[in-house]
Amino acid sequence: MDTGVLYALAHRPLYLEMFLKLYGESVAVATAVEEEIRNVARVPQVVRPRRNLVLMGACADRLVKKLDDKTITVLEPSEDSAALEAAVQQQLRELDRAAAEQRGATWHPIDTDRAKRHHGEKESILIAADVIKAGGTAIVLTNDGGASRVAWRQGVSARNLRDILAELACADPNLKEEDLLAALNEMTAHFATLPTDVRPADSSAFRCRGLAGVCRFCDPLMR
Repeated sequence: MDTGVLYALAHRPLYLEMFLKLYGESVAVATAVEEEIRNVARVPQVVRPRRNLVLMGACADRLVKKLDDKTITVLEPSEDSAALEAAVQQQLRELDRAAAEQRGATWHPIDTDRAKRHHGEKESILIAADVIKAGGTAIVLTNDGGASRVAWRQGVSARNLRDILAELACADPNLKEEDLLAALNEMTAHFATLPTDVRPADSSAFRCRGLAGVCRFCDPLMR
């Protein structure tokens, strides 16, 4: 899982708990993602307002508890993923370059801040690829459109927060479409923003299309 999706879920603890209950031990994050979360949680409460980390800090605090009690598993890429790492890193950089050009901004090939920003996404893709290579099933959960595209290029499926909430709707008929749409908009208002092309236009995106207990839209997610 990418850091942004976790922050978004932690912004609404009810959905975080539902997500963790539904997926259980299959929920895992990369060591880089764990580090990002813990670094934010370590920022003292009195300093957070000045650094604009009040909301993110509260989310990080909730997530650290899940990391500490092992509800969320932490994994790291295998030593065999070095070759793939270079390819993933290059693809992420190329997408950064293309996005900068589209905005008319200057892009630098060596950008420490951007490299760090993509570190969690890169490790998440590598770990998922390791799992698939070993014969397992893995999906990268990220709201970052670029990271999703890179994952798919490496043969790794990617899903976002909209997909997660849609599957929660399939699992719990008591969840209302309108509430899920409102939750999505609130959860992604400050961070983990969804790309425009996947942001739902209305609440029908969370309508279960299952038949006889099977939903072909969400059953592959995390299975």
